[in-house]
Amino acid sequence: MPTDFESGVMRKVAWRLVPFLSFAYLINALDRFNISMAALTMNKALGLSATTYGLGAGAFFWSYVLFQMPANAMLVRFGPRRWIGFVIAFWGVCSTGTAFVTGETSFVIVRFLLGVAESGFFPGVAYFLTRWFPALYRGRAMGVFYAFAAAAGIIGGPLSAGLLMLDGWLGIAGWQWIFLVEGVPAIILAVFCTMIIDDRPSEARFLNAEERGWLDSTLESERAQATGKNLSFLRALATPTIAILTLVYLLIAMGIYGQAFFLPLMIKGLGFSNTMVGYVSAVPAIFGAAGMILVARSSDRTGERMWHVMVPLLIGGAGLILAGFTLTMNAWLVIAAFSLASFGMLGSLPVFWSLPTAFLSATAAASGIAFINSVGNISGYAAPQFVGIVHDTTGSYQLPMLVMGMIVLIGGLLVPVAVRRQFRQVPVTADGFIPE
Repeated sequence: MPTDFESGVMRKVAWRLVPFLSFAYLINALDRFNISMAALTMNKALGLSATTYGLGAGAFFWSYVLFQMPANAMLVRFGPRRWIGFVIAFWGVCSTGTAFVTGETSFVIVRFLLGVAESGFFPGVAYFLTRWFPALYRGRAMGVFYAFAAAAGIIGGPLSAGLLMLDGWLGIAGWQWIFLVEGVPAIILAVFCTMIIDDRPSEARFLNAEERGWLDSTLESERAQATGKNLSFLRALATPTIAILTLVYLLIAMGIYGQAFFLPLMIKGLGFSNTMVGYVSAVPAIFGAAGMILVARSSDRTGERMWHVMVPLLIGGAGLILAGFTLTMNAWLVIAAFSLASFGMLGSLPVFWSLPTAFLSATAAASGIAFINSVGNISGYAAPQFVGIVHDTTGSYQLPMLVMGMIVLIGGLLVPVAVRRQFRQVPVTADGFIPE
């Protein structure tokens, strides 16, 4: 059980790092998914079909996948403080630039560049948090971090809906205002990054010598005890555990992206106005954020990981299947189904990252996280392309949602296959790192 001293140290660390990184992740997710609201008018203005819109939405992930491992290598070389700040500024510029696209080609190009920019953020922060948070506190740190990304859906819909109403003001279309306004905060955050982030605990001026010493020794002890400590990065990737976990993340992401990029379009098809779409689309995001926090807290409190990933995924898959069956029925039943799907799929994510980081050694962690995340995000291209093509073929989103639900269910069933021999339950009794 942690002492008052240890809990006090982790509160300092959490309040220093988690709010800034989490708010940056909120902007990161907002700038990645705001095209889903912009599409309500942008697609017609640029002459994009559902298939070509899916191509542009997916172009982000071509580069996002390709550049993640090189990006994390750069993080290790230059240090998180400088590298994360650069990444935030880069994606802010690219997101703002989306306002100036004129057709399919420029849309694909700017989305590709945004993928390059954002490729270094999530895997970099996931690795960075393992350098600052012992396992006892890491799940909740990731839970708060992830919840802010889900919050992007809560504020993003209403915000983007309001910006769409500025259509024609100063000669700028409403969909252009979305990218102009929502890209600027990233550029501002980048200015503060080097003032807030330290590369490692030994450099933290907000901790005293005793606190730095305890945190360094605790983290070093955990790294030395990693179950895969004698495995190189390439050998670790060849193990069934990492291979199956990579596949699980790929299947989770298929469901998340299959829903996220088309949710506003599906909601509008239920008969809502553009403004109402913005507010209604926030409802599943609220449930997703709640799932992240509640599941992560439960997992840290009990020390159990496997069931806290598997069960939410089964719930999420069932939600997508229910949404597919009810898309032509009552609109609010559909929203409830999407909310259930978001609660489950997003709720599994913070705990999921406790699994590979417990198995990978310190030297393999940065590359391993980037590898799993990059392979998983292939779905960011595949999912919107699949949904767009099937919609244009069938005239409905029912079949794509049914397929996405089955995919997520399979991911949930694979979790115990990956972890049954590698991870044991470790009782955790921490009350949390942020005071209630």
